[in-house]
Amino acid sequence: MAVAGGEVLEKLDDMIVRQAESTGVQVAAAKAAIGRVIFGQEKVVEQALITVLCGGHALLIGLPGLAKTKLIETMGVVLGSTPSASSSHPT
Repeated sequence: MAVAGGEVLEKLDDMIVRQAESTGVQVAAAKAAIGRVIFGQEKVVEQALITVLCGGHALLIGLPGLAKTKLIETMGVVLGSTPSASSSHPT
């Protein structure tokens, strides 16, 4: 019986590793998609993604023109919480 329990734990470990790897791929894809819109703000993009993925809150502070609003709009589109401007909206 100990062998069966060990096999179950091993399968569970494998499943957790696969899920973590899949999440890493999805986060990298999100960073790349956001990076196509937001230039030169890689650290801010990464920190904003970490905040959202952890369920936290953040306050973006910076000079005008640093794409703070654009970053949040883009993250909403990339992460699926807001429709993209190019999507069709029923009237």
